[in-house]
Amino acid sequence: MLLRHAVRPLFDEHGEILPLGNWDVAVPLLNGWMGVDLFFVLSGFLISHHLLQHWPGEFQIGYLSRYWLKRVLRTFPAYYAIVAVVAFGLLPFYRPAVEDFGTQLWVHMLYMQDYFGSVWVPAFWSLGVEEKFYLLCPIILLWLGRYPRARQLWILAALACLPVVLRALTLASQAGMAIEFEHFFWLVRSPFHLALDGLWLGVICALIYRWRPPPIAGNPVVRHRLLIFGMALVAALLLSIAWFDHHHFGASVVVLSLVSAGFASIVLAVVLGPTFISSGLRARWLRFIAVISYSVYLTHLIMVWPAMQTAQMLVPQWSALSPLLKLTIFLPVFLAFSLVAGLILHFTVEKPFLLLKDRVRMSPSRSAHVP
Repeated sequence: MLLRHAVRPLFDEHGEILPLGNWDVAVPLLNGWMGVDLFFVLSGFLISHHLLQHWPGEFQIGYLSRYWLKRVLRTFPAYYAIVAVVAFGLLPFYRPAVEDFGTQLWVHMLYMQDYFGSVWVPAFWSLGVEEKFYLLCPIILLWLGRYPRARQLWILAALACLPVVLRALTLASQAGMAIEFEHFFWLVRSPFHLALDGLWLGVICALIYRWRPPPIAGNPVVRHRLLIFGMALVAALLLSIAWFDHHHFGASVVVLSLVSAGFASIVLAVVLGPTFISSGLRARWLRFIAVISYSVYLTHLIMVWPAMQTAQMLVPQWSALSPLLKLTIFLPVFLAFSLVAGLILHFTVEKPFLLLKDRVRMSPSRSAHVP
């Protein structure tokens, strides 16, 4: 996702970075939006996995209140801090013009940018999807608890397929109209009810991980086939075409679900047992990235413009450079700005509230039951 936002300003300016026949090296970077779908699959898995540890017996109002409180402490403080920075123009080089300040403020305060769009930080649409899922997931799990296992999976599979149908119908309603990327994005890509397929696939992974059926969990051949299938599918979609930017909107309706399915296959293979990539996933630098990833996500997009200004100041003949050379210079500057900004946000805002979050007990203490 960071790579997509790094290459977009240069792609908008030049159209191509380094064409090789009918293919451009910018294609996998422009398809960096797939990182959001990985995020959705992982989020669906992790949230439902933690909920399933207390499901269904502890799904009472006290438990759900503590669950939602932990979600608030995890996501709200750092998010609102960045919203305040942008809303009040506290960051040089990033002061987007807003015609209706009050509307934008309430849209962001209520996490409704997935439906109403965002002028301030467009990347925050995915948080609108996430926050609604946090509310919905325990309710769906409570409902699923009434059914046998096989039916639970069929219901979740149907929920995962539903966004594909709804995206197709939404796009079909625009037949005959000229559609640009921004229109497609806010109409088809971002709304909560059209972006749930990856999240439900993550929930399916969590249920299979909880049940650990022997044909999958106990069979390394099956796990490796799942992993190879998922990696091959994601790689093929990542490298083939810049789906959004080359206006393949009709195909993107299905591609979005295929990307999520590929990532879900990878996640399921990895969590069910050791694979040939398991040791690499334990690398310390990946754990470090995981710790600060939320803060970097919140800050990286507003770093594009300061980083671009810095890169142009470092290179006097910037306008005469080739697109590839511009990207080579700009990318490390942008990544450094994003990392520093993310670290500042993590240590000043996010981490103190994470420490507070860890003090919230998901299960009542035994002493609470002593008369």
